[in-house]
Amino acid sequence: MTKTTTLSKARLVAALGSTALCATAALALPRFADWAPPVSIEALPASSTAINTAAIDGCASLSRDGLTLFFNSNRSGNFDIFVATRASRDEGFGEPQRLPAPINTSANESCPTFTQDHRLFFSSDREDSAYDIYAARWQAGEWTDPVNLGGNINRPGWLDETPTFYEDEQGREVMIFSSRLPGGTQGKIYQSVEFGPATLVEGGVNSAGSDNRPSITHDGLTLFFDSTRSGGAGGPDLHVASRTSVSEPFGPATNLRSLNSPGFDARPWVSWDGRDLIYASIRGTGEGGPDILWTSREKATPGAKEVIF
Repeated sequence: MTKTTTLSKARLVAALGSTALCATAALALPRFADWAPPVSIEALPASSTAINTAAIDGCASLSRDGLTLFFNSNRSGNFDIFVATRASRDEGFGEPQRLPAPINTSANESCPTFTQDHRLFFSSDREDSAYDIYAARWQAGEWTDPVNLGGNINRPGWLDETPTFYEDEQGREVMIFSSRLPGGTQGKIYQSVEFGPATLVEGGVNSAGSDNRPSITHDGLTLFFDSTRSGGAGGPDLHVASRTSVSEPFGPATNLRSLNSPGFDARPWVSWDGRDLIYASIRGTGEGGPDILWTSREKATPGAKEVIF
């Protein structure tokens, strides 16, 4: 079994560092027009046709520059993490490659998040059959041994997944993630300041349904996630909630109806600049599913329809 360690909060911060968002964290995103109709990520120009398969492909995220795609797939049997790259944001991603050990193991690895300072966060059942969150760093041309984020974040018997980060007004790194029962119920979205004890995210994000797989904009003001709350199109749907300050709770959640289907729509990941959104979906036009879909939006022009998220 590949080596993994569990560290105290102080040693965890020392081992993994922080994303050092600094001045960019305080810059709010511009207003945007509405999202374009979603398409398969393979519809991007010159994209590889090996990203979506008849297997389960999804829980994807993008690097800050938008040039690297991370996702999970069980195309080889168990769930592994794959990566695909592109040369510019005007083209599609190349053929995906399975990440080597110590990231992927004989266990299941899923739902990767890659930060701007080369940390990879992901979930694995290598120690807890319900999945814990781990982190490793790309350093000197190789991956460091994954570190279990420990008891402040991971709960035995609960599926902990999809970390997303922003910097608060005090310059502290805030991680938002979800935790649910393995059957998909009772999901709630939590936050942890510098890997300290997790608390529920306040406001309209959590509901009586199962709320999971968040993605926060880099200014900390808009949170995308999926939810089974009432009023949806069927299965989990994509939702969004916003706020005017990182010191305030989020406002009511809005169903992203133009992006949802009667089936499964989950883990919306918003790009660093807020322009692109990727997510996993099962719908009749896919290759089996879930598949990774892509949508984008333009900055709002004077007089045009605007959305606050």
